Amino acid sequence: MSQRLMLSATALALVLGLPQLALAQEASKGSLIDELIVTAQKREESVQDVPIAVSAFSEQALKAQGIDGAGNLVQSVPNLTFTRRALRTNFQIRGVGAQLVSLSGDDGVGIHENNVPLTANRIADAEFYDVERVEVLRGPQGTLYGRNATGGVVNIISNKPNDQRSGALTAEFGNYNSLKYQGYINLPLGDKFALRAAGFALQRDGYTTNRLNGQDIDSRDIWAGRVTLAFNPTDNLRTFLLWETFAEDDSRGARKQLCVKDPGPTSVLGVATGAAQAGLTQGCLAASVYDPNAYGTTNQLSTFSGIIARQIGLQPQDSFLGKSVSRDLREVEVVGQPIYRPRTDLYEFNLEWDLTPGLTFTSLTSYNENENYSRGDSTGGYSSVLFGVTPYTPGGILNDPQFGATDRLQSESGGIGHNEQVTQELRLQSSFDGALNFNIGGIYLDYDAMSITYVATNAATAALKVLVPSGYVDPLREPDFTGHNYFVSLTEYKLKSKAVFGEVYWQATDTLRATLGLRYTDDKKWTRGSGSTLFTPGRGPVFTAEQRVQFKETTGRFNLDWKPDLPFTDETLVYGSYSKGYKGGGFNPPGVVALGLNPSYAPEFVNALEVGMKNTLMDGQLLLNLTAFSYDYKGYQIGRSVNRSVYNENIDAKIKGLELESVWSPIENLKLNANIGYLDTKIEQGVVVDTFNRTRGDSTYIYGNSTSGGCVVRATGVAAILAAPGGAATLANRVCSGPTSVTAGLVAAGNTPATAAALAAGMYSYGSNVSLYTNGAGEGVRQNLKGNELPNAPKWTMSLGAQYRWELENGWNVTLRGDYYRQTESFMRYNNASFDRIQAWDNLNASLIVANPDIDLTFQMFVKNAMDEDTIVGFDIADENLGSTRSLFLLDPRIYGISITKGF
Repeated sequence: MSQRLMLSATALALVLGLPQLALAQEASKGSLIDELIVTAQKREESVQDVPIAVSAFSEQALKAQGIDGAGNLVQSVPNLTFTRRALRTNFQIRGVGAQLVSLSGDDGVGIHENNVPLTANRIADAEFYDVERVEVLRGPQGTLYGRNATGGVVNIISNKPNDQRSGALTAEFGNYNSLKYQGYINLPLGDKFALRAAGFALQRDGYTTNRLNGQDIDSRDIWAGRVTLAFNPTDNLRTFLLWETFAEDDSRGARKQLCVKDPGPTSVLGVATGAAQAGLTQGCLAASVYDPNAYGTTNQLSTFSGIIARQIGLQPQDSFLGKSVSRDLREVEVVGQPIYRPRTDLYEFNLEWDLTPGLTFTSLTSYNENENYSRGDSTGGYSSVLFGVTPYTPGGILNDPQFGATDRLQSESGGIGHNEQVTQELRLQSSFDGALNFNIGGIYLDYDAMSITYVATNAATAALKVLVPSGYVDPLREPDFTGHNYFVSLTEYKLKSKAVFGEVYWQATDTLRATLGLRYTDDKKWTRGSGSTLFTPGRGPVFTAEQRVQFKETTGRFNLDWKPDLPFTDETLVYGSYSKGYKGGGFNPPGVVALGLNPSYAPEFVNALEVGMKNTLMDGQLLLNLTAFSYDYKGYQIGRSVNRSVYNENIDAKIKGLELESVWSPIENLKLNANIGYLDTKIEQGVVVDTFNRTRGDSTYIYGNSTSGGCVVRATGVAAILAAPGGAATLANRVCSGPTSVTAGLVAAGNTPATAAALAAGMYSYGSNVSLYTNGAGEGVRQNLKGNELPNAPKWTMSLGAQYRWELENGWNVTLRGDYYRQTESFMRYNNASFDRIQAWDNLNASLIVANPDIDLTFQMFVKNAMDEDTIVGFDIADENLGSTRSLFLLDPRIYGISITKGF
C-alpha cells in the first residue's frame, strides 16, 4: 500500500511541481474559477447559490477528469459509491441506495435525464456524450424530485440545439483494440427551429480471458444516438423534442468466481456421514475473497445441478473434484460466449411558456422503453469429472436441447426483461421581484415491467423425463422459457404513481431566505408471478394470485439559507435544512413466499438534518464548501438470496457524516481540487438470517442443502439418524425437506413409524434463536444486526486533482491533469461478517490535452488506473443453489489511449 501511495503522491507532485516557475508571476485578481449553472432546484442557479449539497460537472470537466460514464463519478463525488447488481445498478449516496433486488423495488438514488425520472435506465452501460453537465444531488430530495430519491439524484443534462451552426467529431484509439467515436452536429433551421444530432459508438476487446479457448470476453459493442429538435415560435415559448436510443450486443457478464471449497463433514459427533456428506456441504466455506485458498471451486454436490445429478444417478460425485482456478483475476473458464443485449429508446417533449415576465409554465412529457436479454455459462468453471456410462449417458454423452451434446455437468443462467414508462410533469414557477416566489406542480408516472430469471442445467432435462414424463421439455437451443426442464421465475409488475408538490421561497431580507417544500405521493403497485415450474406437469408459467399495495406519503423539506457579509470571504452561503425522503415498498417473488416468508416489504423513510457552508474566497480563486449531515433511516430495504431468488425485508439505521469540496486556483492556469467525505453508519434495528452463514458458528446446528436452498438441523439429531438404518441415504436427499418427508424416508428404509418420527423430531428441534420454514426445517440462527455498518459505505472517500495549462504560440495550449482517488475499507453486506470486507483501494488517472481553439482541434492522451492494479471493488455471493461462489467486480485494468476532436 505504501508503494502505491508513494506513486500517487509522486504523480500529483509532478503535476503540482511543473508550474513552479510561474509562482513568482503576479496572479490575476479576477476569478479564475468558472461559474457553473445548475438546475438542482429545477431552476437555473449558480452551484454556489444553491442551498443543497450538489456536485456538478460540465462537459469539459467530465472529459478532463476522465469521467466518461456514471461509474466514474465515484472518483469525484464525496460519499458516493457505485456497484452493479442483478436487476439494477446501485448508486449509494451517504450510504443510501438500493440493497434490495426486486422488480417492484425502487432505487434509492433517482436517475434523471433532463429532469425526467427513469425508473429503468442504462446509466451503467452507456457513456456520457454531448452533455451540458451532470449533477449529483446529495441527500433526500423529498419535494421536487420526490419518490425513490432517499439518497439523492443523478441528473444528466444533454446539450440542446442553439442558433449557431456547429459540430464536432471525436475519434479515440486505445489499448484492448478500443475504438470509440462520438460527435454532434447543430443546425439552425430558420428563426424558429434548430436541430442537434449526436452519436456515440464503442468497440473494444474484453478485459478477461477465457482459458477454455483463449478468447477474450467482457467485450463491448455499443451504439447510441440522440436527436433533439428545438422549436421556439416566440420569445416566451420554448420547446424541444428529444429521441435517444441505445443498443448493445457483446459478451459483457462473465466474472471471476472465487471459492474455498466445503467438502462437507465426514462425521457428525463421531458418527460417519457416508452418503449424507453430499447433503451437508454448502459449496463454499465462509471465507474472504482475499483468502489465499479462495482459488478453488464450489462443491457441485451442493448446487442445484449437482443435487439433481446425484439424486438421479447421473453424477454421484463432485464434478469439480480436485479442481482449482487460475490465480489471475482476469482469467475465467466459460463454455461459449456470454450474451448481453440491452436496448433502450427514450422520448422527451419539453415546453416552457412564459405566461408573464415573472411566471413560467413547464410541461415535461416522456416515454421510455427498455429491453434486455442475457445468457451465459454459470457453472463456475469447466467440470473436471466426466459423466460415466449411465442410462442417461450412453457412451458418456448427455444430449440436452439447451446445451447440446455434453460429457460433463454444465449450467447456465440469464433472463429477459421488458419495461415501458410514461411520465407527465406540469409545473408553474414564479420569478417575481417581491419577497415571495414559488414552484408548484404535479407528476404522473405509469410503469409496466416484465422479468424472467432463468437457470438451467443439463441434468434437469434428463431428470424431468424420468420424474415427470408429462412435463414439457423445451426443444429449442434458444429457450422460449415455457419449458419445465429448467428453472424460470416470471414476474409482471405495474406501478402507477402520482404526486403533487410545491416549494415556496421567502426572501425575508437581502441575505436571509427560507424554503418550505411539500410533496404528496400516491403509489399503486400491482404484481403477479410464476414461481418455479421445474419438474411439474404441463407447459409454461403457473401464475400465483395477484397482489396489490398502495402507499400514500407526505414528504418535504424546510431550509434556511443566509448570505452573511464576512470580512474573510468574497461570498458565503450558510444553510440548514430538514428533509424527509420516501421510497415505496414492494413484493417478494413467489419462490420465497412459497417457503413461508413475507410476501411484501415496507416503504423506507429518511429524516435528514443538514448544515452547510459554501464559500468563495481570494477574489474568486478559491471555492470551499463544507457539509455536515445526520440521518434517521427507517425501514431500510435489504435483500438476501433465497431459493434462487431474493427475499427483501426492512431494518433501521442511523447515518452521520461530513463532506468537503474545494477548488483552488492559486495562480492563473493552475487548478487544484479536493473532495473528501466521512461517513459513520450504524444499523439500529434488524434481525435476519444470514443465508451464507446460517449456523453463525453455533455448533448445536449444522448446514444442510436442497434444491430450494439451505437449512440448519440439530447436530445431535443428525448423528442419531446417521446411526439408524437407511439414515445416511435419507439425509443425502431430504435433509431440508422437513419432518414429514424425513419420517417417510426412514420408514421406507425399514425403521418403525414411531422410531422414524422420533428421529425426525430430534433433528428438527430448535431453540428460540432459530427461524423456521413452513415445512418445519430451520432457516437459520437469527443475527441481530444492531451496531453493524451499512454496506458499500466506506468511512472515508477522497479525491484529489490538479491541472495546469500552458499557453503556447500560434493559439495552442497544453493542459496536464492528474486525479487520485481513495476509499477506505467497507463491507459488501449488512451482515458485516469477516468475509464481507472489501479492502481499501485507490486509483490514479492522468491526461494531457493539447488544443488550439482557433482551429477547433484537440488532442487528448490519457491513462486510467495508472497503477494497473487488479483491484477488487466489490463482489456478489451467488445463491446457495449456484454454489455460494464469490463473483468479483474489478476496477478496469490500465487503460490508455489518444483521442482527436475536430470542431467545425
